[in-house]
Amino acid sequence: MKILERVFDLIEQGLGVLLLLVMFISVLVQIFFRYVLKSPLTWTEEASRYSFIWIVLLGAAFAVRKKEHVVMEVLVKHFPTSLQRYISLVLNTIILISLIYLLPISWKFFWFMKGVSAPTLKISWGFLFFSAPLSIALMILHTFIGLFTTIGSGERKES
Repeated sequence: MKILERVFDLIEQGLGVLLLLVMFISVLVQIFFRYVLKSPLTWTEEASRYSFIWIVLLGAAFAVRKKEHVVMEVLVKHFPTSLQRYISLVLNTIILISLIYLLPISWKFFWFMKGVSAPTLKISWGFLFFSAPLSIALMILHTFIGLFTTIGSGERKES
């Protein structure tokens, strides 16, 4: 499990930090060229936008893994622990089903868009749209692991 955690960290955090750096540098370069040299670049805005999209989707997967997404637990906190566990299982199952439904749709869209080039960077839009199936796949894995952890922790308490 530790190896899997390291792979997830590398993908979600490592790639996220690298893309944040790309976004930051491209914005700084744009500011310098626009306001100091009075000759704005066209590619920096596109690079920062694509980096931002990747960061958001990788961040969503990271938040699922760390169980840091926004949740409404005001009411659920007052329920007995066994009922809280059951509600968590039901909600995570619904989330898992939704993500499994979205994965092939995002994959088809990635394949559709990979033949189209970005206007200024001239790279395949597949690069941009691959972020969706990757993050959805990561969220499926994290939700699946979370479900098994919840089920396993409940069985240990009942024994």
